[in-house]
Amino acid sequence: MSARPLEGASAAARQRDARPVRALVISHAAANRVQGAEGLDEARLCRERRSKKVGALPLRARMVLHASARCVAPDTPVPADVGVSLGTQFGAIDVAEQALETVAREGFGGVTPSAYATGLPNAVAAIVASVHGLQGPNLTLLGYQSGLDAIIAACRQIRAGNARAMLAGGFDLPSERYAAHLKDTPRYADAGPILPGVGLLWVREADPAEEAAGAVVMGWASGHLATPLSAQGQDTASDPDVRALIARAVPGEEGAGVRIHALYPGRPGLPDYLAASAPLYLIETVLAAPAPGVHAVLVQGFHPTACLCLVIRKTAGRVAEHALPGSEET
Repeated sequence: MSARPLEGASAAARQRDARPVRALVISHAAANRVQGAEGLDEARLCRERRSKKVGALPLRARMVLHASARCVAPDTPVPADVGVSLGTQFGAIDVAEQALETVAREGFGGVTPSAYATGLPNAVAAIVASVHGLQGPNLTLLGYQSGLDAIIAACRQIRAGNARAMLAGGFDLPSERYAAHLKDTPRYADAGPILPGVGLLWVREADPAEEAAGAVVMGWASGHLATPLSAQGQDTASDPDVRALIARAVPGEEGAGVRIHALYPGRPGLPDYLAASAPLYLIETVLAAPAPGVHAVLVQGFHPTACLCLVIRKTAGRVAEHALPGSEET
């Protein structure tokens, strides 16, 4: 995890105000994923933005920027205390692989240090923050659950008064070599392809008039389950550990009337977007639904009993993307 100090007086002003955050809302969301075997193309990537002297933007950064441009309001000044919180499973593994291949082929002299640096896990969050002028907390988390964990970390930053809003979610651009390794493991034996994907949310403190609108973050929790989500099938809602986890996320809520969404590595027959899976599912299934309700998104990690839970109250209407005039988005 990396962090960058806050700039400006916003954090100090919040501390002087000393008022609790009333509610957290998800006001905008954007997904960017490959549906099948066609791969990423220019329609799913942002235009290059960096000087040729510095080098091209990494592909993963272009992929995330393409989605982030639809979360950040256009032509609107961004407060200094808005931050970024991103999760990724692969991090810089493909860059490390390329560097090793270059060393084997050309020797250490063929490795460009700046190219390796821009491939580090936290480079994407840094590039996104730089492009959009987001000067608040800058977080990068690793692991299969890190997409959901990054959203929870963003909520914590806002609750703590360190940020007014956060751009949060998960992304992955799979390494072909590591993806092939995963496909040889038992948990991925019946799974769909491992594909690139990005899911981003704009999470912010709600105005008093908005607390009942859009999607409200009710709470979150982490814990261990005696029975992994991958082994529960349709019985997830009746599992006592799951009900206890939801109750910890939202005290007093025992799971009655809560729709439970269980995600885990290697779901049979479905594409896996790794750290982006939970944010993508949250955007395309929960936030896109017009019907109101309470939803608990549970994510099992590669450790079979570790579980994260995020509970959201969705009211009528869909959480939309910002439309950027003149953009190349499709």
